[in-house]
Amino acid sequence: MGRNGARAALFGCLVVVASSLSPVTLSAAIAAGDARHGETIFLRYCQGCHGPDGRGGGKGFMPHVGPLARKGYIETMPDGYLAAVITEGGLAVGKSAYMPSWKTTLTEQDIADVIAFIRTFVAE
Repeated sequence: MGRNGARAALFGCLVVVASSLSPVTLSAAIAAGDARHGETIFLRYCQGCHGPDGRGGGKGFMPHVGPLARKGYIETMPDGYLAAVITEGGLAVGKSAYMPSWKTTLTEQDIADVIAFIRTFVAE
């Protein structure tokens, strides 16, 4: 299987994973995401790679991680996709395998809160 075929297979897996995340519960949790709590979680678990403001360049990771705060990027990502990336890790969505899965560390509400927080990056 070529690289594009592997990515297509990974995307297919993402669809299956995302659909198994209890969409009603997850959607309700994301809608009720607490950006303040999400900031606390982000600063604890995510800033090492993504930087404290989502602009990338965190000191804990090389090569450089691109900015989440880039205009026209994070706001185009559906909440379910972001939840799948956080829950399952980068490899599950065809991104870097260095992005870990947080499903055993963070609750669905924690993930919803992180998503609410990273959504504030574009407002800055």
